[in-house]
Amino acid sequence: MKRALGIGFLAAVSAVGVLALWTLGVENVTDRAFATSASSAPAASKPLAPGQKVTFLELGSVGCKPCEAMKPVMAAVRERYGKQVAVTFHDVKVNRSIARDWGIRLIPTQIFLDPEGNEVFRHEGFFALGDVEAILQKLGVR
Repeated sequence: MKRALGIGFLAAVSAVGVLALWTLGVENVTDRAFATSASSAPAASKPLAPGQKVTFLELGSVGCKPCEAMKPVMAAVRERYGKQVAVTFHDVKVNRSIARDWGIRLIPTQIFLDPEGNEVFRHEGFFALGDVEAILQKLGVR
């Protein structure tokens, strides 16, 4: 009987915790990255034509530790590839509709769009500069 009550209590506490995180929305952040498999990465493509740009969307929030760690990555991409890559940050705490529109499950999330605006790659969690550059190169950024 005590064991059943204990299990019931743990289930109730867990449910309350999940409900609390759900009401916080996308503020449920972890420090570990959820890497997307290499097979889902875009296939290598030819270099971008002059004037073409790919888009690197960073969906996160100010104050979120992994999101803050993405700031230097975004700055480096802007500096190195600014003529070929549009880097955009959206604070999903400020604009929750962005999170809904993009189906964000946790932050930070990086979404890469080809020059036509089609999503070609998505990653959840911190994404190191070298990994970002590898995706950009596959999208034709040189």
